[in-house]
Amino acid sequence: MEMKTTVRFLMLALSLAVGFASTAFPFIPVTGVAQLAGSSDQVLSKTASDASQIELAGEFKYGVVHQPKGEAGFVSTAADTLTQFSLAEKYGSQGFLAHNYLAGASFFDLGVGSRVTVTYSDGHRVAFVVREIRHLQALQPNSPTTSFLDLDHQDVRLNTKQLFMQIYGVPGRLVLQTCIARDKELSWGRLFIIATPAEERE
Repeated sequence: MEMKTTVRFLMLALSLAVGFASTAFPFIPVTGVAQLAGSSDQVLSKTASDASQIELAGEFKYGVVHQPKGEAGFVSTAADTLTQFSLAEKYGSQGFLAHNYLAGASFFDLGVGSRVTVTYSDGHRVAFVVREIRHLQALQPNSPTTSFLDLDHQDVRLNTKQLFMQIYGVPGRLVLQTCIARDKELSWGRLFIIATPAEERE
């Protein structure tokens, strides 16, 4: 009887831990390979504050879908589509994810000074300007909780939470995220395009 109670307690604790990790703990979604979660047929924005379309450097236009509730690691596999990252919103930033073999490929064409224009569901538009680009190697390429080497800062090692807070923990910024492919590994690293509102002074 005591053994059964102990086992039940451990199973409950494990299920709570998994649930917490999937919804609350900051992590970095994998954008090189499709994850087996959610559906690519997500409905578009429902509220005025949700993004519905993003235009990059006046050349690329993408629709925006939203992650299923409780699936902050979901990245759409639909063509010409970005996925709004729900965890970023909780920290006051806007994150948009795309696989590097789909819409994310165009992120590599952006540079500091490139313009990103977001159209929201109520029709208003906000322009952002790219201020910084970050490149990191993922030590466990297909894990959303991997540690990273910061390739732009002497390969400083960062854990998932540290990187998340550096990238998404700054209110008001917009972040485009995809994976860096290398040596046949689609998820070898992560690319972050960081932008702020166009009217802000550098």
